[in-house]
Amino acid sequence: MKRKRFSIQDIVPFAAFIIIILFFEIASGGRMLSPYNLSQLVDQSVVTIVIGCGALFVVAQGSIDLSVGVNLALAGVIGTWAANAGGTFLFIPVTLFVALIVGIFNGVIVSRFKVPSFMLTIAMLIGIRGVVNLIQAGTPENPGIGAQKIPEAMMILGQPLFRYTALVVIVVAMAYVFEFTKVGKYCKAIGENEVTAKSVGIPVTLMKTVAFAISGLMVGFGTLFNLTSVGGTSMVMGVFLEMEVAMAIFLGGVLVTGGTSAKLYKVLLGSFSIRMIVKGLALIGLSETQYSQTIEGLLLLLILGVTILASKKGKKSKTPRGQSEAVPELE
Repeated sequence: MKRKRFSIQDIVPFAAFIIIILFFEIASGGRMLSPYNLSQLVDQSVVTIVIGCGALFVVAQGSIDLSVGVNLALAGVIGTWAANAGGTFLFIPVTLFVALIVGIFNGVIVSRFKVPSFMLTIAMLIGIRGVVNLIQAGTPENPGIGAQKIPEAMMILGQPLFRYTALVVIVVAMAYVFEFTKVGKYCKAIGENEVTAKSVGIPVTLMKTVAFAISGLMVGFGTLFNLTSVGGTSMVMGVFLEMEVAMAIFLGGVLVTGGTSAKLYKVLLGSFSIRMIVKGLALIGLSETQYSQTIEGLLLLLILGVTILASKKGKKSKTPRGQSEAVPELE
């Protein structure tokens, strides 16, 4: 039985998280860790965490899904419209179905037609946003449906008891699938070396489709969390969400190449770290200044840089000279 060792790459995200907390706790005069701020931190991180858990399967393969924001907007608009037009019972299944279909479409195009995930999902980001705006705003001749409220009965899903219980269940389920099933192991193996993964019998094409499908399904759940939090749809639904999810994953220490660097706990750390930075800047009076985005960007770049350097040192120490990295063990 092999003993697992913690590498520098695993420690960096924890260290960065603790440093961020301590810095803003001191700079804000002890207000950062107040019960109110902590509850806000968790609440504002829910959507990012849920969607990040799904996107992790894609990133583990060395790909990326930049369509999660517009997927959330499309699923939210169509799901809310279906619920208001056909009955409240349609809200959850239609929302999840639309998000899942977008994910499957992405997976099929990436896996079967060999289109780079970055190019495809950027195209989806632009195209679906136009569709969502058309549905909601319409044209001068044919006005759209506009902003919609979700059915009143569905607001119960936004209550803290249900919201946090569902969050824990989703995170635990995704952690189990990612760490203890063939789906997660295959995704990491593809990220380590796709050619080798294919040569040992891993169904690469299928796994890429499955990864994007999981990402899409988690977007569906994220949409439900988002809508029950704000109460309805808007023209800015999901705007910049794809960047927030991507940064949460990479800030947590997952490399863009994926592979064994992908860990679900890193999504949690990254999500909370981003919220900590945003909240901390607000507490010290820099949230609305011209410096805030610059500071956020520099902090993120610094942490990412340290993570990358740590990963390179870790690989050098673990890989003997003249020996290539192997695909993770598959059971």
